[in-house]
Amino acid sequence: MRFINDTLWVATAGGILAITDVDSPGRKFDNLDGLGTTDITDIIEDADGQKWVTGFGRLIKFTEGNSKQFLFEKDNSLLPLHCVVDDGDNLWVGAEIGLVLFSKTIDNGQIQDSYQQFGSLNPNPIVNDILLVGDTIWIATSSGLAVSEKTNPARLKSPAAWTVFGIDNYPELGTEDIRRVVWFEQALYLATAKGMFRLDRSPSDTTFTRTPSWLGTWLTDLKVENDTLFFYYRYAMGTFADSRFSYPLHEGLPSSPYTGLNNGAFRWVGFSGEGIYHDRDSAGVVVEYPYTGPPGNDVSGLTVNAEGVITAGFTKRKAAQYVAEAWIVHDVRSSTMEVVLDCSGNAWVATWGSGVWVIEEDTAVNYDETNSSLRGIDSDPGYVVVRGLATDGRYIYAACYRAVNGYPIAIGDLDNLHSPSGWDSLGADDGITSELVNSIDCHRGWLAVGTIGGGVYVCYLGDDPFDAAGRDCRHYTVDSGLISNNIRVVKFSPEGNLWVGTNFGLSRWDLDRFADVTPPPGIGPDITALAFDGRENLWIGSKNGLARVDGATGAFTVYTTHNSDLVSDDIANLTLDPITSDLYVATPAGISILRSGVSRFTSQIEDVVAYPNPFVIRSESDRLNFNFSKKGTVRLFTVAGELVAEFPVNTPWDGRNQRGQQVASGVYVYILTDKDGNVGRGKVLLVREE
Repeated sequence: MRFINDTLWVATAGGILAITDVDSPGRKFDNLDGLGTTDITDIIEDADGQKWVTGFGRLIKFTEGNSKQFLFEKDNSLLPLHCVVDDGDNLWVGAEIGLVLFSKTIDNGQIQDSYQQFGSLNPNPIVNDILLVGDTIWIATSSGLAVSEKTNPARLKSPAAWTVFGIDNYPELGTEDIRRVVWFEQALYLATAKGMFRLDRSPSDTTFTRTPSWLGTWLTDLKVENDTLFFYYRYAMGTFADSRFSYPLHEGLPSSPYTGLNNGAFRWVGFSGEGIYHDRDSAGVVVEYPYTGPPGNDVSGLTVNAEGVITAGFTKRKAAQYVAEAWIVHDVRSSTMEVVLDCSGNAWVATWGSGVWVIEEDTAVNYDETNSSLRGIDSDPGYVVVRGLATDGRYIYAACYRAVNGYPIAIGDLDNLHSPSGWDSLGADDGITSELVNSIDCHRGWLAVGTIGGGVYVCYLGDDPFDAAGRDCRHYTVDSGLISNNIRVVKFSPEGNLWVGTNFGLSRWDLDRFADVTPPPGIGPDITALAFDGRENLWIGSKNGLARVDGATGAFTVYTTHNSDLVSDDIANLTLDPITSDLYVATPAGISILRSGVSRFTSQIEDVVAYPNPFVIRSESDRLNFNFSKKGTVRLFTVAGELVAEFPVNTPWDGRNQRGQQVASGVYVYILTDKDGNVGRGKVLLVREE
């Protein structure tokens, strides 16, 4: 947190938040606003009034609407940056593997040098904080504290140029990890994992004194404000002024405070995973600033209903819904594993430990071993771990990990959930013998269950899954053609074809056994998420990127953080907006959205339109699309009735005829035919400006 020109600038894991009014939403800046990343760690204003921002792999010269990024890489991998300080014509940057000197003036900005060795400290340490005192530079690192004269930066390349203070020489520190270093009342103070220390140096002796002596806990930040030193630690925050310590300053904190700042009238406090609070209205009691976005970035489950309401699950024991430009948070008491929608548009949330929750309007209702057929783990039946959810509109299916008594699959009748008769189970008696269930999906009476180490179970349940006599479960492993028995995700296509993502690639059911499917180059082999849009285009999420496979041609497109605005290559979950076909991507760094390019898709062939219309061709990349959500074939004709081109509806048209020749500007008629023979018609104006 920093105050710059009466505005509170907050660096967060979701971007930058700039707050000028405590009662109004602040301005938000993320990777789509020129930052290139959402993981922001520091922001400063230099002597010339220029803002500089550090984040994942980037130093950003920040100007609203016109920011410039400088990439920090090693071995083709981006390096996290942790802090930045201004030193006139240069910046000092704390990075994941050392210290970097950056020139603001040479070639409009470039890295001048880097430093990885500091005396006897372990090389390549994380530089957490930097302090400039006159001609001296202090760095707080993951391996200890170091100091040197900076007037000749070239000398800093020599380890001997640094005086270091590590746990080997100063065991009273109790840790190598130094988080912050500040200068206060002619002394140096450190924030560490073992408390706050004052450095006392004389010609004959150097000592570190824990101050206060009782504070032996993790400190996250130190801030000097006028004549007071504020410290933030695991349980509260305190002050040091006039040789006296005061603590705690606030009551009712939602969690451990991470940092804070006073604006002259009241204090702002930031919490890791809990947002931003302030004490404007009641001294000593903090209240939440409500405009900070979702409760976390580590998104593990995600869905969107027909009204555009987003429901997201997080590893921070929360679920939240985005309604009317605000996030409504529900405490589901455990990390979220999956989110699905039922036929009423209600979101179901699977959790690690507290069963499942259904969010109905603004209320969350819990189902666990006390009121359903969900089962807890074998060592603690009250601890219900649900790793997968699926619904066919009539029933909800839940995969209970390590379920007691051998019944890992719970089935709930959506019309009778509050009665014991509305719940049933599948288990060993039905042929599902693995307790390590990991993923689940259903389609027209079929249920697929993925496991860890045990392959896939495919069950035919028919119209009534409560009818045990009609159940038929089959077990498939690598002996049946699966590429691996460690299943990450199972997914039925709209046509009922079963796809299986594993830790070692992708498999698809092919007549009587599974067949390997080669993922698009650049992603995999660890396949983590699968989704199909209405045209049977396949979206593949992996640990290292996202890919789209065209359902008609098999052509693929790969998206990563290097070639798109994807916020992370680690894909946790995928879901499609049922109206617009926008793709929502859940990642540890937040939610990315890949827009489809239309405001609304339609399944009614008579309502189909071509877009953009007029179709203006200015370059080779311009394409004509159609907003039909199903499969079909488009035929384009001249107004005289001559066939120009024929192609699948989900393949954009490039303005060429069947012979690959560019067609002239003019009006063209399109006829769209779906697989059932239904027909839609329209006209499009093509304007060629190449």
